[in-house]
Amino acid sequence: MVDYYFRMLTLELSGERYSKTEHRRELASRVARSDGSLEFKFQNISAVLDELGARWINGYKPRRNVQNSLRMRVTNRFEQSADLRHDMMRAVEAPAVDVDPTLGPIEAPPRIDRPTSRRPRSPRRVDYAAVEAGNRSLGLAGERAVVDFERAVLERAGRSDLAAEVVHTSVEVGDGLGYDVRSFDPGTETERFIEVKTTRGAGEVPFYLTKNEIDFSEEAGVAFELRRLFDFGARTRQYRLAGPLSENVWLEPQSFLAGPA
Repeated sequence: MVDYYFRMLTLELSGERYSKTEHRRELASRVARSDGSLEFKFQNISAVLDELGARWINGYKPRRNVQNSLRMRVTNRFEQSADLRHDMMRAVEAPAVDVDPTLGPIEAPPRIDRPTSRRPRSPRRVDYAAVEAGNRSLGLAGERAVVDFERAVLERAGRSDLAAEVVHTSVEVGDGLGYDVRSFDPGTETERFIEVKTTRGAGEVPFYLTKNEIDFSEEAGVAFELRRLFDFGARTRQYRLAGPLSENVWLEPQSFLAGPA
């Protein structure tokens, strides 16, 4: 089962097309398990990879309550799979070139489970989500896609005057303001401040926020919006969280600024 999952993950990381259904059917013929049972186990494997800070298969959202024996098998296989880890690093570091993303309609945000205090401590060689968050090429491509999307929305609303005023703030003004794009509500003409977070992974992948972004969202209030782009590519999907981040997200501390007391 773990072998089949890792085979599919390798194909996904390389950008090759494959069929999850065909892989499950082949596996079911060998292990005499139902399709639903295999789905559940694949989601368990995703959960272990998530604990390791690794990428998991899009479509197999992590499902907790993993048996310790399965956790050990997946962890050992991942630690021994140097080629897979190389492919994973290449996928999150790859520059966003030769991609002309078209953003789909804004969707409802997915449920992303918050890590609990009972979450097992696992050895992490690399936090691949953090590496991808630092991929400036990918981040800029996502921001440009949102700029284009906002201008198109305003144009369709008959507000070409406002469309001309949309600003890619992080590039034209400077980074560190707490948002990336300044746009407008086509009806009220009020400003909207959009922070963009982009991933090639699934919509359920958590994202990183800075204190500056959180603080600015409180200052801007309802004018603030976090736009999450996922499945980034030719047909990129998106959802948004409007208003102060403290009202829309859970926050898990990752590091602290410290000094001798």
